[in-house]
Amino acid sequence: MFSGPLEICRLARERGLAVRWDAAPGLGLILAAGPDCADFLHARLTSDVKALAPGQGQLSAKLTGRGELVGYFSLHRLPDLGQPFPSYFLLAARDDLAGLLEDLESTRITEDVLLEDVSTQFDAFVLQGPGSAAYVDRVLEIQTSDDLPEFSVRAPAPRSSSQSSQEVPADILVLSRSFTGDPGRLLLWGAGSSGSCFLERLLSVAKEEGLAVLGASMADRTAWRWLTVEAGWPVLGRDIAPARVVLPKTGLEQQVASTTKGCYPGQEVVARIRTYGSVPTAMRGLVFSDPDEASLPDLPEPGQDLRMAGKKIGSWGTGAWSVTRDRQIALVFLDRDHRTLGTLLEVETGAGIREAEVVMLPFFRAADQGEKARHLHNRAIHLFSDGDDDGAVTHLEEALRLDPGLQDAYEALGVILGRTERYHQAIEIFRRLEEVAPYEPMVHTNLSLYYMKIGDKEEAERQKAKATLKRFADAGDPLQARAMQKASEAAARDEAHRKIAMFTEVLEIDREDPLALMGMGNAWADLQQYERADDFLGRARGAQKDNSALFAAHGKVLEALGRPSEAAEVYRQGVAVASRRGDLMPLKDMEHRLLLLQG
Repeated sequence: MFSGPLEICRLARERGLAVRWDAAPGLGLILAAGPDCADFLHARLTSDVKALAPGQGQLSAKLTGRGELVGYFSLHRLPDLGQPFPSYFLLAARDDLAGLLEDLESTRITEDVLLEDVSTQFDAFVLQGPGSAAYVDRVLEIQTSDDLPEFSVRAPAPRSSSQSSQEVPADILVLSRSFTGDPGRLLLWGAGSSGSCFLERLLSVAKEEGLAVLGASMADRTAWRWLTVEAGWPVLGRDIAPARVVLPKTGLEQQVASTTKGCYPGQEVVARIRTYGSVPTAMRGLVFSDPDEASLPDLPEPGQDLRMAGKKIGSWGTGAWSVTRDRQIALVFLDRDHRTLGTLLEVETGAGIREAEVVMLPFFRAADQGEKARHLHNRAIHLFSDGDDDGAVTHLEEALRLDPGLQDAYEALGVILGRTERYHQAIEIFRRLEEVAPYEPMVHTNLSLYYMKIGDKEEAERQKAKATLKRFADAGDPLQARAMQKASEAAARDEAHRKIAMFTEVLEIDREDPLALMGMGNAWADLQQYERADDFLGRARGAQKDNSALFAAHGKVLEALGRPSEAAEVYRQGVAVASRRGDLMPLKDMEHRLLLLQG
């Protein structure tokens, strides 16, 4: 039953594919225009809208105020065609447009902005494959640029007055857009009878050229899904519940969010997650070890629990067959203990227990995309050395959108942000790098430096210790690394026992001494004796109702005891105390813990 999609995918990777945008891809457009349009979009989207010149584009997203993903899309500023104000297209899955449009409209107050779903007013033709640009130039006789940057949009002029060029609609636009990991183009023009003839001609020529020509059949839709899963794109409503999942869980953060833009709805939540911890589950890829493509055993449906040895370790996203890896693959959400890149997992599937490797998304990226990313990185280093910090940051962000696994770009971007005193942004970048390079000690060295810069000495020391341990392991001395870790743990235990003895003496004199109760509770927590810690910290809270650090400590103990609802209530009370007293560090810590419990 899978021979059709497999053949289509192989042909698409070898020769390219062509398809109407409303067939297997199911794409659509929102038009945004008006005097206040640029300011309106810039304030509400995750990307730097105001940085776009006419004809430029970028990936972007709309979040809730809690940092949850409402929708993601490519945003294209239209070329200057005589319109009085900047105008934009938001290109996304057609099924997502209604919710996105409603959300944007709900935030419009007095702004003079037109927002309209114009999908039915246009026809469009999608080309994907290494020869997409040449196909457009040669076959359609339209003047484009072979190195048209990703997401750019052009209104090209015909090359000549030949009969074939006269058939090209006068209002045609050419967008550079990759959906499958291969370079791509999307041709867009006003719907009408002449445009329908033009579309038929495009499909006919694509068949003559030997491309995989898709329609709307089940096999075509399956092939498109497999190709886009290979490219690492999750789907709202299938892999991600709209307005329910915080952006850092989705794996899209590096693609859609500007590092330096500033505020947008949900930005503070996203930054806090990156600065003070990580989400409980995050999107990764699984590549299954067994190569059998004949049966393609079913994987659990998206949203179902992902289990290993009977224990839930995450949830399933969409499964697919990768023709470039010759293996079955899946998008998944994995917890912290199981999402380290390169880890082999024995997961429970519909076909029994199967081995799969955890990988960084995407599963497939065209070779020239990686080359462009490396070129942008090298260019950024030159700009930085010339004193152009902003230009360097822009180039590095673009490099990471092309290649989310480019470690050198993360490190360069983090260092530049740190040297320009944007410490919170630098921490965010090195936290992302920690996921890409989990065994690299320099990640923690830099994090230690920047946490010290923002005044978080405790986290700085913890990151410094991590760097030391990984440095010994990296030097090929795991025994010494383990010995250091054991020595550190023994010293911590000795210190906890010393404090318990000291506070016991105080409590023998006054069993309700608030400082001794708190110290005793923290010491038992250090020894992971959480039941005892709960008793002392609960009593201490009764005696110190304005100690915000006490609320934070007790909430963490309750979390460790598996009592999340009680922990959340303690954090809420603590947030109120910290806000009233202006205790910023405990406030941020408890807000972060609350966010993770609710996520």
